[in-house]
Amino acid sequence: MSSKQLNFYITPEDYREINQFIHKKGALILLNQKISNDDKIELQNEIPKNDVFQIYLSNNDFLNKVRVNTTEGKHVKYFDIDESYLLEFDLGGFYPHDTSILHRGRFYYVKSFWNENDVLEKKSNDFTLWCDDFIKDFRKEFLKRFSKEKTFFYSDSAIKWIEDNNASEAGGGLNWKINV
Repeated sequence: MSSKQLNFYITPEDYREINQFIHKKGALILLNQKISNDDKIELQNEIPKNDVFQIYLSNNDFLNKVRVNTTEGKHVKYFDIDESYLLEFDLGGFYPHDTSILHRGRFYYVKSFWNENDVLEKKSNDFTLWCDDFIKDFRKEFLKRFSKEKTFFYSDSAIKWIEDNNASEAGGGLNWKINV
């Protein structure tokens, strides 16, 4: 299996501009929570404001290559990220139970995977180029390096939150926490 990811920090203050960017790029927003019992996917107009920490992006060219799985017993529907032509977007930011921690976000997609016959299957060049271009343009538009930490990328609002709250990196790079 081959995959690619970009790790970064953003805050909900960035969502309005990120929604505009998503629309400008012609991307479609999908949620695990919006898959019907008959596997129909309800597309979203924007990043949800409450209690959603992960969305998926695709476009009209790749929508027919989205695969839905169901858990045994509970019948919970979810996207098969390995086989689907989806760009996973973990929002990071703040979780409702604790706004004293800024969580890392990421983009992630799978370039190739082992199918049910144990054959390595590559996704199309069009898909990987679309993901790479989306990530590159997102990084250029919203992210930059932060002087206190050079591994990840940060939006201006994330840097401001870290500095305003005198936050420290915690969790091995998974989050920043307010010092108390």
